[in-house]
Amino acid sequence: MAYKDDGGGASRGAGSDDCGWGCCTIGVLLYWSFWVVFVALPPIDIDALLPGLRELDGSPCAHDRPTTCSVEFLGARGLEPALAPGAASPAFDLVVHVANGHFYELRHGGGDVVVSYAGVPLARGRTPSFRLPAKEAGRWAVNATSAGLGMPADLGRLMAVERRWGVAQLEIDVGVAWQSFTCDALVDGQPSTSACRLA
Repeated sequence: MAYKDDGGGASRGAGSDDCGWGCCTIGVLLYWSFWVVFVALPPIDIDALLPGLRELDGSPCAHDRPTTCSVEFLGARGLEPALAPGAASPAFDLVVHVANGHFYELRHGGGDVVVSYAGVPLARGRTPSFRLPAKEAGRWAVNATSAGLGMPADLGRLMAVERRWGVAQLEIDVGVAWQSFTCDALVDGQPSTSACRLA
């Protein structure tokens, strides 16, 4: 039997808009299905899925690491005094190693490499342009040279003394992308790779 409410609303049949037990049953089934799926699934590593996220304090996520650089010193020529017989231009054979610790590609448009001794630049070279994928490393040969012949007399004497003691050390400055690195290498040491520090 149809009826009307006191406000004059539209008439409706008894129970026509009421879900009753059907709605309750569906609700209970959905609730328990959610918990079964939630418990049964293995835990999800959000950082692994979205490594670019940052922590609440704005610091980089643990998956992001800085770019690191090292230089392999293979040998040198032209380290005799400028007035010595057969004096040649200072030249240095290097290999620059770069490791991209970021979660994004590193793009490098080429950069200067400067070899100095006692604060005096002796030779210059350049790294080539490259793209280094995320979490990968690469190496590039660099030949640093100079237009002048030999070394200034005072600098040559200082190096000669330090070389006799085995402590003559070169400073190598390398520009990678938007960062500058500095490495140290012994003039008379065995070919080795020196880790660089941010300049």
